[in-house]
Amino acid sequence: MTKKILIRNARIWPNPAADTVLNGSILVEDGVIRKLGAVAPEDRASADVIDAEGRLVMPGLVQTHVHLCQTLMRGAAEDLPLLRWLRDYIWPLEAAHDHESLRVSALLACAALIRSGTTTVMTFETVRGTEVAFEAVAEVGLMGHISHCFMDNSGGYAPLAVPLADSFRACERILRRWGGHPDLRLAIAPRFALSSTPQSLKEVAKFARENHLLLHTHASEQRDEVEEVQRRTGYSNVEFLDELGILGPDVCLVHCVHVEPQEMQRMAETNTRVIHCPSANLKLGSGIAPITEYVERGLIVSLGADGAPCNNRLDAFTEMRAAALLQKIRSGPSALPARKIVEMAIIGGAITLRWDHEIGVLRPGMRANLIMLERSWQAVPTEEPASRVVYGHNSEDVCLTMVNGKVLYRDGRLLTIDEDRLERDVTVQRRLLFERAGLR
Repeated sequence: MTKKILIRNARIWPNPAADTVLNGSILVEDGVIRKLGAVAPEDRASADVIDAEGRLVMPGLVQTHVHLCQTLMRGAAEDLPLLRWLRDYIWPLEAAHDHESLRVSALLACAALIRSGTTTVMTFETVRGTEVAFEAVAEVGLMGHISHCFMDNSGGYAPLAVPLADSFRACERILRRWGGHPDLRLAIAPRFALSSTPQSLKEVAKFARENHLLLHTHASEQRDEVEEVQRRTGYSNVEFLDELGILGPDVCLVHCVHVEPQEMQRMAETNTRVIHCPSANLKLGSGIAPITEYVERGLIVSLGADGAPCNNRLDAFTEMRAAALLQKIRSGPSALPARKIVEMAIIGGAITLRWDHEIGVLRPGMRANLIMLERSWQAVPTEEPASRVVYGHNSEDVCLTMVNGKVLYRDGRLLTIDEDRLERDVTVQRRLLFERAGLR
């Protein structure tokens, strides 16, 4: 049976470059936008109607770097430098995960993402149990690329070292089960340049490309990391990845805070994607990424919140505002206008995830991935939608989240997650996880 939803009386912002359409209507049919504008009486009669009452309706936000598996660790490793943060807390906790703690951690992350207007996500999971994340994201109705993490004995933490053949077998199992899914895809995630041997990294890249999968890795996050790569390999971080063949439009480099001009040039020549996580970079003291320079060189930049332990929030509105303000500190008040920031948060993510022909714009034929924002006294009286979204609105203003025509959140209630049960499960699973890790 055809499922129709009509959103009427909306202030529609179809894409970051467009003007808003007042008193507009959107007809959604079987998960796809069929009409935008005038709607025939027969469509109105057969559709479930949502009256926007003048609220802003815009494309759903796309985050390209979130660690679902770390959400149970929120608040566990505050005020620490990156390497101690990883070795003393994050890696032991990842190694201690079991099926149920992974499931609950992923659901907790999904609840925050949906509630704050993210409709599509690329995640970075741990070395085992990636299929659990697939199951959780499918259950709640988000779209996404779920990344399987690779680390071997050279990665610096033996409990997370997994033989390459075992990791490939795990990915092959995922591809057999999920390879044809319309909303979920596997991505391949070597943790960072020193997490595996150079030969293993080459084989990981080969596997990803043979299976037409994105490569997703951390790069040049902190100066200590860059210096260690230089000491071990003789190359700077991005140069080392380039030597291994890990640059290109299928490569998503997270952070890229400390990158030399010649490395930026190679990233631009190879059309490598950049993922900016401003709040995590601030909280871990990593620095301010040169996003203005990346944009000037024509690189595709998208945004991510990173993980709950290094950000606490998984909130794209926070990341938009931080990204905008930080570049004005680096490059002056005219750097990265608000429309460019929203473009990163939507179109940049859609291009990075190879879904730009299906999401990121509200127009007939596109998937019905959209959000509605409540009126906010922080956002009026400006008429400029980008300024309102980046500087005025926050995630608490999201009053509806729709993915593929299905309403996942509306007026304070998650519709695909049992919130009471999740709250109970989070309390239990966090305690058990920390006990297994020896941290309590």
